[in-house]
Amino acid sequence: MRILMSTWGWRSHFYGLVPLGWALQAAGHDVRVASHPSMVAAISSAGLAAVPLGADVDFAEAFAGRIGTVGALDRPGAAPAGVVEPAGVVEPAITADGGVVRFADALLDELVAFGRAWSPDLLVWEPFNLAAPVAAAALGVPGVLHLWGPDSSVTLRLDAESVLGPLAARFGLRAADVALHGDLTLDPAPPPLQAPTARPGRPVRFVPYNGAAVLPPWLRRPADRPRVCVTAGTMMAGAGLAGRLDLARVVRSVAELDVEVVVVVEPAQRRGLGAVPANVRLADAPLALRLVLPTCAAIVQQGGAGTTMTALAQGVPQLILPQVSDQHFNGERLAATGAGTWMTPERAGGGELRDTVGELIGDGPARTAAALMRDRIHALPSPAEVVPALVALAGRTPT
Repeated sequence: MRILMSTWGWRSHFYGLVPLGWALQAAGHDVRVASHPSMVAAISSAGLAAVPLGADVDFAEAFAGRIGTVGALDRPGAAPAGVVEPAGVVEPAITADGGVVRFADALLDELVAFGRAWSPDLLVWEPFNLAAPVAAAALGVPGVLHLWGPDSSVTLRLDAESVLGPLAARFGLRAADVALHGDLTLDPAPPPLQAPTARPGRPVRFVPYNGAAVLPPWLRRPADRPRVCVTAGTMMAGAGLAGRLDLARVVRSVAELDVEVVVVVEPAQRRGLGAVPANVRLADAPLALRLVLPTCAAIVQQGGAGTTMTALAQGVPQLILPQVSDQHFNGERLAATGAGTWMTPERAGGGELRDTVGELIGDGPARTAAALMRDRIHALPSPAEVVPALVALAGRTPT
């Protein structure tokens, strides 16, 4: 088969597709990954063939002031007891003038043109990629939505006519002709992490991939005391939102414990940390989380889907410090599993954060729940095991 994958916007959006791309290639299928030109390095370094299409869109500029700040308020009772949510809530939504549509607009025409020239049997995409489902409809091929983790789209408002209508109309289609969730949804989130949804998906095992990786000498031997990873992911810095979290304060708070703190952040964030305590190690890039987390007793992180799922797959208890809507959603789903908790960035420092991490590194209920979630993830069908289902879907006569 010919499989066309489509990814957008930021490299961590692509990472969740990589293990499936590997599985399809290993099964003998021809895989291409279409995206904006700026994504070529991330795609090709993963061992997949990149197809640069359309124009680049500046991520920070596209989403400046447009990313929902809070998701918990949209679901009454979701916040932990005693939490007071900050003011200035931005409703989670995909709108016709928003960044998601801008990325789709920059990719769509050339994506359809390439599809018509290459004739794929199947199109695979990740969440919030609007160009791909429109292209699948225009090409008349089956589509697959591959979720990153728990499906945060259930919290978003999206008016199909205003958002999808103009994109679909370019190819003589209506918004109703576009299946945003494809003919099949691959869902890596086992219960109770899984989001309640009316669209049951096919389970697939989450296999961690966090980009290029180098194993440093210090990580080849056991730590002499509990190790805690602190990270802020990649998207917040890429969207110009790194300042929402006082990362230096977080690092200092964790370092008050008798632990080794490993900080994995983008270079710009690292420069902003200043002097750090003696028990803090600033990891040299590239250090993939899948390498460091098996040695960690806990992780403090921003709540991105890839980071959250990587920690769950490794059985590591987590503290999430969410800053935007999908991170709040992931924090809430994590809390439902018992494998960790979350707190607002305003509370992320001092004794409360230190004491919470101190509880996570012990042999308490969070560690037991994290181990259970690890086992549930590992019990799901591997990407290789879902390939036959994709072959069968591609062989179906398009409607």
